[in-house]
Amino acid sequence: MTDSLFGTTPQAVTPASPSQPRTLWKKPALALILSLFIDGLGQIYNGELIKGLSFALAGWVLVLLGFSYLMSSFPGLIFFIVLSLAYKIFLCANAFVVAKKLQVDQTRSKPPLAWRIGAAALIMAVDLSASSDYFIKKYLAFHAFKIPTASMCPTICEGDRVIADMRAFRRNVPQRGDVVIFLFQAESNLHIKRVAAVAGDEVSQMHGQLMINGKPLKALDSACGMPAVPTNGSGTPSNLAALRVPPEQLFLVGDNLDNSYDSRYYGTVEVSRVRGRPIYLYWSTQQVRIGCAIK
Repeated sequence: MTDSLFGTTPQAVTPASPSQPRTLWKKPALALILSLFIDGLGQIYNGELIKGLSFALAGWVLVLLGFSYLMSSFPGLIFFIVLSLAYKIFLCANAFVVAKKLQVDQTRSKPPLAWRIGAAALIMAVDLSASSDYFIKKYLAFHAFKIPTASMCPTICEGDRVIADMRAFRRNVPQRGDVVIFLFQAESNLHIKRVAAVAGDEVSQMHGQLMINGKPLKALDSACGMPAVPTNGSGTPSNLAALRVPPEQLFLVGDNLDNSYDSRYYGTVEVSRVRGRPIYLYWSTQQVRIGCAIK
């Protein structure tokens, strides 16, 4: 006999399966975060030692390539940024996906914990060493600087950010007209000025006008999309004594002569204090100046 509609034996109701617990997302999220901070660390966390070390090595090569070659031009800087972001996204996605798969595949074995800790410690130690001042100054050719004053305007104005080639004068001596980055006396901060005269040049003044080898210092008409800063003719101090630039010395001035503390006040600067040359603006409040080459 079949059961009637109203006499059917009650069936045990199984509760609806709960949604995936939040704990299933903790390990993938942690793997993603580790990869976000340090290349390859998320893969190490997942137990992929060889892949993690390989990804870390590729990241170090990418940094050296960027800071030693790609950043030599503004398009190269943009390419380096895009490539770095794409690589970071790939690492994070890979670490997240693999960690999620490991939540399902519990049979997959991982290397011993000591090996994973050792690999992670190695990657972090190399990263810390690569971010030290010694490594940056010795091995990375291109550095970024923010300009705090207007003494070099219109070439480089207050608030502009520049990329500088710190190897520019390791083999070559700065020439007249070069813009240089140098150390001023005992200060640790770097300054930026233009070379007005080199060793053997005669510097003098006539009617408040700075003269180099008997000719007036040529002022810039404009630079990086900006007109020259107007001067009132009082840029050169009245007590500037005529001098001949000594050997291994430079006479430096700012392009904004009326608002520049330079060799007219503190004298010549040793060539040995020159550290590099700014090559282009990578940021400015005036968009037309972004990417402008510094000449």
